Amino acid sequence: MILLHISCNSHEQANSIVDFLIDEKLMIDALVSDSMLFKQLNLGKKESLHQVLIMGTTKALLFKLITQKIKAKYPDNMPLIYATPIVYMEEEQTKHLQDELKKV
Repeated sequence: MILLHISCNSHEQANSIVDFLIDEKLMIDALVSDSMLFKQLNLGKKESLHQVLIMGTTKALLFKLITQKIKAKYPDNMPLIYATPIVYMEEEQTKHLQDELKKV
């Protein structure tokens, strides 16, 4: 299991991605942040952007499929996507995730 992080350019994009991933049974739940300040180094210069962060729980084996589907849906406005492993999760929540999400 992983905690998926998706940094979006707008609330509309974030809500669209969350709805799509949950409807497709690719993510079991999601937290959507208020606007956050995102800073990055780009071509040697520091940029500051306002982003909306999605954090959601899913299966590690679905990560590649999720990134492919988001890339196809937003080819010109691809959000930053990465994941961190979930080492421990409550047993019933783990079973719920395994039962509800797409089989791989």
